[in-house]
Amino acid sequence: MANHHPTDDLLIRHSAGQLPNALGIIVACHIEQCTQCQQKIAVYDQLGGELLVQNDELSPANLSVKADLLEDTLAKLDQPLPDEKTIQPVSDSAIPGPLRRFIPCKLSQIKWRGFAKGIKEISLGFSNGHYSAKLYKISPNKLLPVHTHKGNEFTFVMQGSFSDNAGCYRAGDFIQTDPSIIHQPKASDYQACICFAVTDAPLKFTGLFTRLLNPFLR
Repeated sequence: MANHHPTDDLLIRHSAGQLPNALGIIVACHIEQCTQCQQKIAVYDQLGGELLVQNDELSPANLSVKADLLEDTLAKLDQPLPDEKTIQPVSDSAIPGPLRRFIPCKLSQIKWRGFAKGIKEISLGFSNGHYSAKLYKISPNKLLPVHTHKGNEFTFVMQGSFSDNAGCYRAGDFIQTDPSIIHQPKASDYQACICFAVTDAPLKFTGLFTRLLNPFLR
């Protein structure tokens, strides 16, 4: 059971379909595994439906137009995206459902690339000019450099756990950090920690030596 969750604002925006692609996917990963947030989403969905019904602007003519738009939208959903021709969803319970279409192999088969000693990463296909989406693998008992964030970072723990000065985060937890947070995450000593992270700005290292890396970070 998750102990750390998205804010109500994020859940409401997710229910309304107002989150950018990367944020929507990471919030959906948490919701899939969290009964508490599933219950909240159900309430927000119901409230959103009631607001639509009560909207006086939905005249019969407008409803007809909206029905045509809905039909067109549903037809487009059946059309494959360019990447879907070569990447098929992989059945792996270790990968959250919303992520499977973007990872063409099982979690154990991912070819990680080096970020630093004991820390590996891969970029995900829905990164864009504003949001960077990555998976990180932190070796057991590995302590990351002290850092803060130049913007917001949203993290979903997929496997294992890590801790910092604010608490311990386990599989299923959702964590949001911002420039006010300075921390040094540490993976548990018994299992590698794999996280899905979405950021709108790069990390900012604050240690004496690691600060030299800041100019090279996106």
